[in-house]
Amino acid sequence: MKWSGEVVQVGADISADIKVGMRVGINPITAKRVGRRKSLECSGFSQYVLIEDAALNYNLYEMDQNIPLEAAVLMEPLSVGRHGAFRVNPQRADKVVVLGAGPIGLSATASLIAEGITNVCVVDIEDWRLQKATELGAVTVNTKKEDLAEGLTKHFGAVNVYGQTVPDVDVFIDAAGAPVLFENVMKIVKSQAKISIIAVYKNEVPVSLSQIMSKELQIQGASGYTHEDITKVVDHLTNKKTNIANIVTQVYKLDDIQEAFNAAIEAKEAIKVVVDLS
Repeated sequence: MKWSGEVVQVGADISADIKVGMRVGINPITAKRVGRRKSLECSGFSQYVLIEDAALNYNLYEMDQNIPLEAAVLMEPLSVGRHGAFRVNPQRADKVVVLGAGPIGLSATASLIAEGITNVCVVDIEDWRLQKATELGAVTVNTKKEDLAEGLTKHFGAVNVYGQTVPDVDVFIDAAGAPVLFENVMKIVKSQAKISIIAVYKNEVPVSLSQIMSKELQIQGASGYTHEDITKVVDHLTNKKTNIANIVTQVYKLDDIQEAFNAAIEAKEAIKVVVDLS
């Protein structure tokens, strides 16, 4: 659940630094006392939402009034993408590949670029999604049109690993959740590369432990986000470090919520669909 809004009422026991009229992003993981496992039950499609134990920099994050609500609503997915991107501690000089140009993949891409990591390539099979990555400042590979290894080598060059020529990629961020694509990556990954997995896989994917051992690979899972991630994202949005707001492709009024769901499910030229409850 991703949403932002305006404070309309403050409980008697809540700190005075939360004021009526304040624009805030909401952390659904901490919005209810029941915690993370129930975070999807925060009622984001309601006109009014009760935040329990409300506190700034815990479950509410103040958003600058100059940030459009359509951009402020990206706080949560952008935090997921940032957390995944930085889970493997990428360095400024690293050559990074993001698998998948959906909301999380593009959020990871924007987060890397916002912090000065500019050698970023995004992989997907839809040109219109890859265009959004280009607008963020990344280079792209469409694996429907070119071989993954050839496309990555074109951008980043190649190295020799045990007699095999492979793309010179330091970090892979998996936001695609496509087993065939991940298996392909494992065939072409170089020694001491790092892989962060943000994607939710529905089926098991075979992984060669001998290859992980021999190439000394680091494979790291990434789930959710931290307070530090959110504060970095708020700064990103406040200072417009990238044009990440471009991933909002459709905005619907509450009366048209079914149409919004249809657009999101159909996913034709729809990346992030927003429902405007104002």
